[in-house]
Formats: sequence, structure tokens, C-alpha cells
Amino acid sequence: MNARLLSLLTALVLTSLPGCGQEGSADSGAPLGSTSAPVFSYFPMAFARVDADGGLTEQFNSGAGLVTVAHTRGSGYYQVNFANLATGANGHVQVTAEGTGNQRCRSAGWFASGTTQVLNVQCNRPDGTLADTAFSVVFFRYQQPTTPVSYAVPAAYLWVTGGSAPWAPSNYNYNPSGVLNSVSRSGPGNYTVTIPNASAYNASMMVTTYGASGAGAPFCQIGSWSASTSTTVNVLCWNNTGVAADSDFALSYSTSGPPLSQQGAHAWFDGTSASPSYSAAFGRYSGCSPASVTGSRGGNLASLIVQGELSAFDGGAFPRASFVNGYGSSPKSCKVESRTASGAGSSSTSITKVRCYDGTGVEVVPVFTFTEVTSDAQGPC
Repeated sequence: MNARLLSLLTALVLTSLPGCGQEGSADSGAPLGSTSAPVFSYFPMAFARVDADGGLTEQFNSGAGLVTVAHTRGSGYYQVNFANLATGANGHVQVTAEGTGNQRCRSAGWFASGTTQVLNVQCNRPDGTLADTAFSVVFFRYQQPTTPVSYAVPAAYLWVTGGSAPWAPSNYNYNPSGVLNSVSRSGPGNYTVTIPNASAYNASMMVTTYGASGAGAPFCQIGSWSASTSTTVNVLCWNNTGVAADSDFALSYSTSGPPLSQQGAHAWFDGTSASPSYSAAFGRYSGCSPASVTGSRGGNLASLIVQGELSAFDGGAFPRASFVNGYGSSPKSCKVESRTASGAGSSSTSITKVRCYDGTGVEVVPVFTFTEVTSDAQGPC
């Protein structure tokens, strides 16, 4: 049992597909960042914030193993390795570019190498030229149940191969209701994902472009979503001139996360604020810890603030990472321009600043989905 989980349990007692393999694999240069830390998560998950040179800014690995990054400067390719996290199931990846400038990042594949989970990331300028930039990447994995759940689906994900006949391979497709997610296409770059038995409209919605490279490299965003007995999500993909273009992508849905039951927040920023009907924050103790997510905008720069009782159960470091996706019917590629955090316990505050760009890299009014992921799960109240 890892140290952080043991600490939490003690406190509670006292208080009461091969296609996702090596396409566009990262450069095999020497590891530039390497560290490990205590962990606490109910599910296999890991995340890293990586700077443009391949150094680790923040990291978390529920496998309690080393996190390393391999990168050759100027290549635009990164390989992020999470030791002790690979167990056979294929999982899910989301990526967001960070820093100033209009670079974009995408998943270039993920796979198991022994017991290490390997994630490849590619970054480029709007014209498709490979370019180094900072980014955040998160990996999480749920096991498809042999017995379907009888309650509303709290989380789902899928990897989609785009094109005229899009496909969501079953081994990269998770839905605990027993009915896998599906995808259809109504035209170039216009996809509808159906998540059966998911009924929460206030949820984390995240999409990451997969495998595209070269001039005119497409990018994908959330067009819209709706929920009744199932949730349908419109995903739109574009080339760098703002013309609809087919692309592969990875999509996740969660009423908390994307990783289930972790402290953090999600929001839909509507161009002015974090819409209260589509936003939620998750504190240290489920249902008991006050937490909020709010947003504002100055010019084309949006600010998301997550406040409340969020912290590590062992009193140690509390790594966080922020993920954003453009939203709406017009092209938007959004990135985290900066992220800061301060305080702990009831005075915890993190601020994520976000800027969005059109296909050619020109700034636009920011409208996007947001998710903050942290290193610690919620504990029972």
C-alpha cells in the first residue's frame, strides 16, 4: 500500500488498439526530467506538466514510479514515460499546450512498454511546422466491467479514427453501462459521439487531436453537447485555414475528472464567465469540502479560478494540471498560457489563464471547456 493511501485510511479510522502504438513516436533522446512522489488515486492515472525543453514542471503517477521525459530540442516531439503504470488495458490520453504563443499539441500515440506506460506528444505551429512548447498530458484507465452498471454512467472515453467511416475501437472504448460509445460523421470534420446511459449535462468534456502532422495539421474542439438518456457530443475538426477537415481524436466524459473522483474542477467558459450550469469543483471530502470554479475575461485572456478545501491528504505536495479545448461552431485552438497555485487546505487557490486562436493562429475570443486535474482523490465525508 502506498504512503498516501495509508495516510488517508489512517485519518478516516481516526475520524470515522495497436493503432495507438508508435505513430509519430517521440525522439529517443536522453531523459530530461526524472522524479517520483507519493500518490493517491482510486484508478490508474498519471499526469505531467512538461516545459518546452522536456523538463518536468509538475508530475503525478499513481503507479508510484518514476516519470521521465525524452526530447531532442527543436524536434517538437516528446516521449513521457510513467513507470509501473502499464497493466494491459489501453486507457485514454488528453493533451493541452501551455505557454505564450499559438503552438498546438496532440497525442501521437500511447502504448505499454513492459510495466511503463509510454505517451508520445507532438507539437507544432499553426502551419504544421514542428515546434517545441510546454504542455500538459494526462493518462487514465478504467476497466470495462463484466457486469454492466445499473446507474447513470459517471465517466466514459473513446479513441476515434476519423475519415469518411469513423470507427471507435472497442479496446480503447470505455462505458460501464455495457453499451460501448459510438461515433458517426455528417461531413468532413463533423462527428457525433454518442455516450449511452450518460445523462449529466454538467460534465467534463475533453477532446484531443490524435496523430495528425505536417502542413495543414488539423485540430479538434467540442462543438456542443446535450444529454437525456444518453449524451451526444458534437466534435468539430479543422485545418489551419479554418476549413473543416477529418481527423482522429480522443474524447473523454466525466461527471468529475476527467479522472473519476479526483479533487479538481471542470467548467464551460462561455466567453464571459464559467457557466454555473456547466461547471463544478470537487474538494477534499466528497460532499463536505467547499470548493468553487469561477471565470472572467480581460481582452482575449480568460482566467479560471479554483478555490476551496483542496489539498493532499499526507500534507505533502499537491500537483495540478489544467486542460482546455476550444468550444463552439467556429475554429478555436485553446491553450493554457499560465497556471499558478497557492495555499492549502481551506485556502487553496489555483489560477489558470487561457488564450484561444483560430486556424491560422490569430487570437479569438476565448470560449472553451476546462478541466483541472490534481494528485489526490476525494475522501469520504
